[in-house]
Formats: sequence, structure tokens, C-alpha cells
Amino acid sequence: SWSPRDRSWEVISYRSPNRVGTRRDIDVDSVITMDQGTAHTFHNYDYDSGHIAIAPASTCPVLYGIRGDSPEELLAAKDMINGEAPSSWLLYLTNQGTDDHITARRVRALEECMSARLLVDVIDTPRAIEGGHVIVRVSDGQEIDAMFYEPSGALRAAARELLPGDRVALFGSYRASPRGFNVEKMHVIDAPSTVRKTRNPLCPDCDKRMGSFGRGQGYRCKICGRRAPESDAEHAVVARGVSSGWYEPPVASRRHLYKPVRRMSNSTSTTY
Repeated sequence: SWSPRDRSWEVISYRSPNRVGTRRDIDVDSVITMDQGTAHTFHNYDYDSGHIAIAPASTCPVLYGIRGDSPEELLAAKDMINGEAPSSWLLYLTNQGTDDHITARRVRALEECMSARLLVDVIDTPRAIEGGHVIVRVSDGQEIDAMFYEPSGALRAAARELLPGDRVALFGSYRASPRGFNVEKMHVIDAPSTVRKTRNPLCPDCDKRMGSFGRGQGYRCKICGRRAPESDAEHAVVARGVSSGWYEPPVASRRHLYKPVRRMSNSTSTTY
């Protein structure tokens, strides 16, 4: 019933029946050691919040589940976890971490609850709303509000630095009411440097700074009346708070199907 475009593996360790419903005993240091000592596992530990992402929050029989791309490495990884001893384990082929939910490619194709990858241009300055969330108006020929929520951390911080003219690829899901696109991760493709005026031009006769004559009307010296065009003002390149590359939320804020950047194929030159 599943024709995978991508696939991953998960080794699930189960609790002893007499432990189900009690608090799990998982040594956090061993989870960190496993995460840092394995090359092909993902979504193990959230370093921002200290959350152990391999352990479920419910009282289900699962002790922990480790996800990755190498079955052999996963079998070694499970033996690196200290604490409560599992009663059994199983290795599964899965679609976790694959972006298997991403289907649409254009704003006009979006329907309620549909997930998509959109190649868009930023068309307005980001604005913050109550709760610390950020809204960015974007367009691929049709406009939509891209929503970056406060728990998304560095992803939301990057969104605040976007400017009109930037080109980005957004991954997320569509909401019809209120209409918006909830962003899960972002690839900034082009964020040009900005040039800003730093000082009014200097009058060559009076050695004083000229005053503005009005927007788009140039400058005039208040002492001698000499005029200068807009282009004579001093300008400088302003460093951007965002650059080309990938931006993603903390591990604890990701869905099971979310494909981490470390799994994105040829992530620095992705074609959309």
C-alpha cells in the first residue's frame, strides 16, 4: 500500500509489561553519546530544550525508537542506550524523516491540510504578531502568508530577517482558514546584500553636509544653495541577518515525517 520515494529505518525497543504506565528510565547522557557517535541516525535529542526525542510522551509500551538510514548502525545504537532494559525490539522500514507528506508545488494547488514545497519570492517586510509568531507575505504568481511560529526557534529568527526580493523554498502545510502556509523548514536560495544611504553628500564649497530636498529630489546646501543629486549621497553595503542556506526548527518541534536537513540530498544545490 506504500510506494516510497524515500525510506528510513527505526529500531523500536519495548518495555517489560510490568513497567508500562510508569515513568521511563532513559539515561540522557547515553542518548547524547549515541547521537554524537552515530553518523546516520536522526531526531535523537533536542539540544535546545534538553528533550529526549527517541522516547514517546505517552504511556505506550514503547521504551524508545531510534531512527536512521543504516539498519546495522541502528542495531548498534540501541545497545548504546543506558537505563531501563527493554524486553524486546523490532526493526522497521518506515517513511519517517522522508518528507513523504510533501505533495504540492504551487500556491494555486493548495487544499486544506495539504503539505507542499513552494518556490516563492518575498514581497513584503516580515511582521510579528502576538505570541512572537512571524508572518511573511510571499508569492509564486499567487500570494499567500507564510507563517513562522515561535517554537520554531532559529527558523523563525531567520524569517524575521527576510526582505522583499529574497527567493526562498518553503516546506510546510496549508491552512484554509485563516488562510496561510505553516512553514516547517526553509531553504534561502537568494538573499541579496542591501545598500543603504549612510550620510548626505558633502558640499564641496562649504564642507558641510547638505540637507534633503525631499524624497527623490536630491540635496541642497543650506549655506550656499548648491544642489546635488540623490546619487551623491554616501552608501554602504549592510550585512544581512540571513544568508543562503537551510533553516530548520529544533528537533522537538518537528513532525515524524519531517525530513531533517542532514538527510536532504545535495542540500546546497537543490533544484526546485
